[in-house]
Amino acid sequence: MKKDTVFNITQYPLNYLMTSIDNGDIALPDLQRPFVWKNVKVRNLFDSLYKGLPVGMLILWKINESNDEFKPIGVMDKNTTPSKLIIDGQQRLTALYSVITGSEVIDSDYKQRSVKISYNPFTEEFEVQNSSTLKDPTWVNNITDIFKGDLFSYMDDFFTNLDEKRPDFEYDKTLIRNNIYSLKSLENSYQFSAIELSPSLDPEEVSEIFVRINSTGKPLNQSDFIFTLMSLYWPEGKNSMEEFSRKAKIAPGAGETSSFNLINAQPTNENLLRSIIGYSFLRGRLKYAYLILKGRNLENQTTTEDERVKNFDILKEGLETALNLVYWHDFIAIIQSAGFVNDNLILSKNAIYETYALYLLGRCKFGIKHIDLESIIRKWFVFSLLTQRYGASPESIIEQELSNFRESDDLIGVLTDIINSSLTNDFWTVTLPSRLESSQGSRNTSNQVYNACKVFEGENILFSEIKLKDYLSPFIKSPKKQIEVHHIFPKNYLQQVKNLKQRDYNQIANMIYIDYHKNIKISDKPPHEYWSWILEDCSDNTREFIENNYVEVYDLPYEFWKMDYFDFLEERRKLMAESMHKYFEKL
Repeated sequence: MKKDTVFNITQYPLNYLMTSIDNGDIALPDLQRPFVWKNVKVRNLFDSLYKGLPVGMLILWKINESNDEFKPIGVMDKNTTPSKLIIDGQQRLTALYSVITGSEVIDSDYKQRSVKISYNPFTEEFEVQNSSTLKDPTWVNNITDIFKGDLFSYMDDFFTNLDEKRPDFEYDKTLIRNNIYSLKSLENSYQFSAIELSPSLDPEEVSEIFVRINSTGKPLNQSDFIFTLMSLYWPEGKNSMEEFSRKAKIAPGAGETSSFNLINAQPTNENLLRSIIGYSFLRGRLKYAYLILKGRNLENQTTTEDERVKNFDILKEGLETALNLVYWHDFIAIIQSAGFVNDNLILSKNAIYETYALYLLGRCKFGIKHIDLESIIRKWFVFSLLTQRYGASPESIIEQELSNFRESDDLIGVLTDIINSSLTNDFWTVTLPSRLESSQGSRNTSNQVYNACKVFEGENILFSEIKLKDYLSPFIKSPKKQIEVHHIFPKNYLQQVKNLKQRDYNQIANMIYIDYHKNIKISDKPPHEYWSWILEDCSDNTREFIENNYVEVYDLPYEFWKMDYFDFLEERRKLMAESMHKYFEKL
């Protein structure tokens, strides 16, 4: 039987929307949450409004004042109980509200900033405020000034400033006044189209509408759908995740504790959600988690309110566990102890946050002793990076590995079996060396594991007494880099003498960290010229150590300076892979 429609389409002038947001009649959920739009996108929005172009429909949900069960999403304290909630269009309205009222937004780094848009009434162009618009008196530096205060006084000041700075500039003052007024008049003239959802809908139905509408437009991640449910049923949980993410980016004050950590890991809401879902429901596919949180029993395929409430209680316990600062910092300490002293070394974020879910399972659900858990977690994390386990179809892999623990609590046994079945002798001697055959060192996971390996071993930079660990620390600040990545066979030498291309001379196996003073001295000299000479420039202890250990510590083939370049690359890849093998066994 056909059902009645649960929406109507209406139009609102811009000024009505801004006033309603300001007094709280319309709740704008993300007003105090990270604003992800770049300033240029805000500029484009105003340009479209000015030209009378469509900027997309809004979705509003009319709510009954008597609906005491529902808490508006993240609404600021207002004198008015909201009658409508913004379900879609939050970024657009946040941008408009920020510029028109001069309010600050919180960006993706959780820093407050103002969005300032400039307008040229002579050319009718918009720009993000910059040094050029600030210097040019033909520009309205910040269009907020047009929307706030006395427009006529502003225009008088604008023309006075223009005449003083450009006395010979000729223009039609009436035309420019009209253009400025045209911008101001957008408040009343521009009509936004909005879909208004019926107050008879419950939060579950509104969530479903949001998902359906967005699935046919700009693709949303499954995490977005889950966050929609959380915003409707448990906004405090999402707020806690956002606060955890925000504090991970900011060094705490004296005596404070926070998620800020020694390797500068900065989890996003989605990173944390994956850890929480993995720990709470043993699920890797977020689409299953979405169904579970809607109240679906995946075994009998029924959906009930009791199931939804039960599963949200499980989620709440999981979130509390994952955001526990003791657990978080103990886990980060394990990752750091494996040589990953900087989050930049970890190219697969799935690896760290799936490993965190496994760590929480072992610690909180399976009661594994810390010393045993520490070892297997360290190995699993490095294993997942070495094998690029979470590179392709990560949700399928995570779903499969977590399914092992629905019937078993033998986390160490399960993970050990997976590791042993993958890290065969062929992996260490064939697969891993071949993965080092690349010129993309900073984006090569195997190369970053190699760097962590050298940190773990406590090695010095070549020709230096500086520890690699100290250089890679995210908190070491220096006006000039003390260390540089050096071409063992210099780039210009390989280009000019050997006529090699970038892919050849930038090979990972041809790169090594050295003191930048030494790098300058080496310049374009080949290794058979600079090796002995640079060693003489080192301290006695450093020189003796390198002469006796350059093969074992720095994985430089014996008398490599005498080798053909491509033979050198092949041999060094094997040595690097062998070093990582020994490192892994020590974990």
